[in-house]
Amino acid sequence: MTKRSDDRRVVILQALRDNPGGVSGELLATELGVSRVAVRKHVEALRELGYEVDARAGEGYTLVSSPDAPLPLEVRPLLRDDFFVRIEGGRVTGSTNDDARTLALDGAPEGTVVLAAEQTTGRGRLGREWSSPPGGVYASVLLRPRVETPEAIVLPLVVGLGVAHGLDTLGVQTLLKWPNDLLCVDGRKVAGVLLEGLSEGWLISWIVAGVGINVRSTPDRLRFASVDELFGRRVPLAQVAAAVLDGIAGAYRRWQSDGFAPFAAEYEGRSYLAGRPVRVSDAAGRVLAQGEVVGIDAVGRLLVATEAGTVPIVAGDVTLREE
Repeated sequence: MTKRSDDRRVVILQALRDNPGGVSGELLATELGVSRVAVRKHVEALRELGYEVDARAGEGYTLVSSPDAPLPLEVRPLLRDDFFVRIEGGRVTGSTNDDARTLALDGAPEGTVVLAAEQTTGRGRLGREWSSPPGGVYASVLLRPRVETPEAIVLPLVVGLGVAHGLDTLGVQTLLKWPNDLLCVDGRKVAGVLLEGLSEGWLISWIVAGVGINVRSTPDRLRFASVDELFGRRVPLAQVAAAVLDGIAGAYRRWQSDGFAPFAAEYEGRSYLAGRPVRVSDAAGRVLAQGEVVGIDAVGRLLVATEAGTVPIVAGDVTLREE
């Protein structure tokens, strides 16, 4: 889909919403400066995305219903932050992170985002599978921070706080499990963050920040919670997507201007791990530290108090231990 085609579909969709009694193809063609055949093709494209559009002689086109999905056409009008300059996606994809990576390698600008309501090959940290059933919000944001690689280590924490801020606006309170999970107060997972990127020497070329949010349902109610469950009613997927994207944009801009230090106290205040006994392991399963979490430092490292002293953890897999 070209940007111009996308813009025309935005105009057509808005015209349909503004005219519930119907709008003629001729009027749409005149407004867009295209043929009625072109209008018909755009309407058909909307139908393929899940919009139900009736066409009747003498009445024109009528919008009957819109899909409950985080489609670009649904999310774009709800965004408050102008950070997002390009919005792509559809109902289903293999992986929004893979799609965003392809766009990054093609030179897409910072502020590009790929959206989906379902992923067929979603993944989490350390190569784990991330269940991505229909009824979720899956978003991958392309970032191009002008920093060296060590400075970007905190970005999973920044993005996680941004997601939490977005969910706050929906009345859904979450805690943060270092480095990349958002949990409800009873410890069930609501959302996850996965960052992937490319460096050229010491400088970051691009980073894709992927977010998966359980909105409608969960694969396992004992370990996962959903936005609908926590909020108490059904929340439109586009509304969740827009809120979270605005939250990420705000947190990212603040990190760029102020660094991570101002985030540290807030992160600790939302920490699910604070004061808990944990085991931290590397990707090979080797134990890096065992002890009680006492906070994070100004550069985002997890601080674990062990028998040998406080150990700062840059990266690792954190599991809770029994007392």
